[in-house]
Amino acid sequence: MIKIVSADFIKGAVKPEAYPSVNLPEFAFFGRSNAGKSSLINMIVNRKSLVKTGSRPGMTRQINFFTINKQFVLADLPGYGYAQRSAEENRAFDRMLTDYASLRQELKSIFFLMDMRRIPGEAESNTVEYFEKLGIEVIIVGTKADKIGKNDIVNVRKKWGEFFRRTPDLIIPTSASKNTGRDELLKRITERL
Repeated sequence: MIKIVSADFIKGAVKPEAYPSVNLPEFAFFGRSNAGKSSLINMIVNRKSLVKTGSRPGMTRQINFFTINKQFVLADLPGYGYAQRSAEENRAFDRMLTDYASLRQELKSIFFLMDMRRIPGEAESNTVEYFEKLGIEVIIVGTKADKIGKNDIVNVRKKWGEFFRRTPDLIIPTSASKNTGRDELLKRITERL
């Protein structure tokens, strides 16, 4: 399994022509605005503040690219479901995601993050289906696993497995504050390098 020795911010971008051209395998992180993406990426790379965590949801307005070990790239995508975006901002946000997912050749997998206390709905189902139709592998990640009990984690994995049509063991429970799931996430990345 890969050992993280370096993690550096490359740049933020909203349009394909501004994406970094580093020609390395890329893994994107996507989820609701309050799913804990930034904290999870910081946990994976074992850095407290590589990715800035906002005091309120919806802080990420661009795609932020980070090079890890000069071996691969992590892309932090803006969160969806942020209520305080205007209709025009939402359209621009959708265009940005569509461009990224459909044009980014280096993209290997999308880690789709959901708070384990949430029940997935149509938005989640449509999102996963959309990425998979583009031929992108989607890995389901449950965040904030420390907020629920061990039995609840088992039940959530089972329910999500049925909902997303995959076996429960493919759902990765994580907790950024307790470092839960880090090895499993790194294992998935390593297998795809």
